[in-house]
Amino acid sequence: MADVQAKPERSESLEQILQGQGGRIYNLARRMLNHVEDAEDLTQQVLLQVFQKIDQFRGEAALSTWIYRITVNAAFKYRQRRTRQPLPVGDPFEDFLADGRHARSIRPWRDMPLQGLLDKEARETVDKAIAELPESFRDVYLLTDVEKLPIPDVARLLDLTIPAMKSRLHRARLMLRKELAPYFEEAQA
Repeated sequence: MADVQAKPERSESLEQILQGQGGRIYNLARRMLNHVEDAEDLTQQVLLQVFQKIDQFRGEAALSTWIYRITVNAAFKYRQRRTRQPLPVGDPFEDFLADGRHARSIRPWRDMPLQGLLDKEARETVDKAIAELPESFRDVYLLTDVEKLPIPDVARLLDLTIPAMKSRLHRARLMLRKELAPYFEEAQA
């Protein structure tokens, strides 16, 4: 199998794993949990667990797939035990000094700030639509279409048959299309 990797040596440090996988673990956790602080906590837990259990990696799949499995399982457990708390509201004046001046230097605007706003709005609209998918559909969509994992790997990660996984993926895509259509389809004249 092309995805299979040799077991990493014990000398492979947490720093190397963090550099290679930390960002992907965090992004997956953030998308699965829909909460930045929860994702940060989960990322730390997963990295610690990976480091502690690296000797248990058998090399039957890619290291990244093994780490994804740990992340997905940890996210499922985190969802089950967390109590939802409101997001803290930041201080709107934290960027200003007491005399009203900016605390940091101000970066110049791009030539086309409107395009940046439109791009940001589009990203936020898509992210919101993904976040509103039911968890079982969101998980399948994130792992296949966002994280680009192969369908058989996702089916194994989520303990689904390949046909069931493909069905969920298709339904997730249809739900997203329906939700996003008003924002992205051209108006009929």
